[in-house]
Amino acid sequence: MAGGLVAAFIGILVAVIVGVGVAIPVVQDTITNASLTGTTGLVVGYIPLMIGVVLFVAVAVLVARK
Repeated sequence: MAGGLVAAFIGILVAVIVGVGVAIPVVQDTITNASLTGTTGLVVGYIPLMIGVVLFVAVAVLVARK
């Protein structure tokens, strides 16, 4: 069980680093350069937030598994 928990923690840690360091800034830059307006811009603007929420939930699940 401990080995699986450590492996899961390392996997989540890598996902958080890649998500926060790469995915969110790239998505934000792409959305800004697309210059979307109206409902489409509003909905697409929530994508970086949702990436952050998914990463947060993944860490919370890992901690709860302990």
